Parts: sequence; C-alpha cells; structure tokens
Amino acid sequence: MPSVGLARLLRDAGLPWDPRNGDHFHIPDRDFGEEVWMVSDMSIEPRRSVGQENELAFNGTVEWALDSIVKDEVVWVPTEGQLRELLGEHFIALLREDDGSYACVIRLRQESTTFTGATAAESYAEALLATLGEPR
Repeated sequence: MPSVGLARLLRDAGLPWDPRNGDHFHIPDRDFGEEVWMVSDMSIEPRRSVGQENELAFNGTVEWALDSIVKDEVVWVPTEGQLRELLGEHFIALLREDDGSYACVIRLRQESTTFTGATAAESYAEALLATLGEPR
C-alpha cells in the first residue's frame, strides 16, 4: 500500500471511492497516528445512512468510542492491485530498478512517462496521481 500521505494526495486530487470489503483506510485527526484499518463485514461495515451518505459502521468493537464515521472523513489507502487496476489503459509496465526501487511506466498525454517509488504501490500511486483529471 502507498503511504497515508500519498493516499491523502490521491483523495485530494479527486480519486473516487466506494467502500468495499477488504478496502483499507486511515482516520485522520483522531490521534490514531498512521494506523490503517480494513473494511470487513465482521467489524467495519460499509453502509448508507438515512440521508444516503456513505459511512463506515464499527460493529462490536468495544475499544471504539465510535459507532460510525462518514466516508468523507477517512482516507482510502488503495492496495497495490487496486492502484494498478485504477491506472487502466494508462498502465504500460512495472519495472524493478537496480537500486531496488520500482518504476511504473504509463501512457500520459500520448507519451510514455515513468514514476518511481520505494515500493510498487508507491510508484503506482504516483502514476495514478498524474492521471487524475486526464481523460480515460
């Protein structure tokens, strides 16, 4: 997964998210540090509230003083596979560099462009950030 900071940049750039089982997210501004949580029907369930707003409901977790939180108050932290899927037709290749970093090659504005990161997920996220707002 990319860093929480990079996930925030993706959210702020307009990356849409419809919470699903297995998705990871971060709750900012609640003294959880960089903790990342996972949506699971067993404990954190995606649902629609009465006003039809997406929220995440915390079921049976006694350590929480939180019943639910509106989706827009959290930061989705996509997995490596989700990031690659979101790149769609922009994606060309993922390469492992000699120094151990990763390079994601995408087609952006009719040209091949490369984005590097310490992990494959970081390079995918950097590439996705560049594509947001681009026609698909």
